Amino acid sequence: MSKIGEKPIIILEGVTIDKVNDQEIKIKGPKGEVNFSLPSNFTFVFEDKQIKIVPHLNIDNKDQLDRKTKALWGTLRSLLNNKIIGVSQGFEKVLILEGLGYGGEIRDNKLVFKIGYSHPVSIDIPSDVEVSIKPEKGKSLIYVRGIDKERVGSFAAKIKSLKKADRYHQKGFRYIDEIIKLKPVKKATK
Repeated sequence: MSKIGEKPIIILEGVTIDKVNDQEIKIKGPKGEVNFSLPSNFTFVFEDKQIKIVPHLNIDNKDQLDRKTKALWGTLRSLLNNKIIGVSQGFEKVLILEGLGYGGEIRDNKLVFKIGYSHPVSIDIPSDVEVSIKPEKGKSLIYVRGIDKERVGSFAAKIKSLKKADRYHQKGFRYIDEIIKLKPVKKATK
């Protein structure tokens, strides 16, 4: 049995779930609307403000499920839970851009950064992700928000990959909660 998969998901306040068919549902909330579909060997079970994902059992004993079904069961449950949280609260990743002369701005649905190269670096903002930049003393905070946890995380990782923070001066992008151990700067000998 999957320990994560068999846990019920509580449907949050303000979220409605419409069943399209046995394998697909539509999730609506204050932040937006998403679809979620299951593979053919799983189905949804609705119980009093809770939803469960249950595998179709061709056998009498639940302990005889194969490994792939058990692993997929927990994964599907986590993905559905993230969709429900996303349409009600949304997800956010915060990056710090630090460095002398480094900065960024939003121009024509593109992020444009000055990150130490001879030219500005631009990256397109996806339609389902919101981005805002807040300058502070010597650094910029980049807020990436959206209803899909995977899209928010992958876009934040794409921004970070433009110039990762180095271990000597922390110049570049890093997550706000990321800790980078600094190395001492090498000194010239006389």
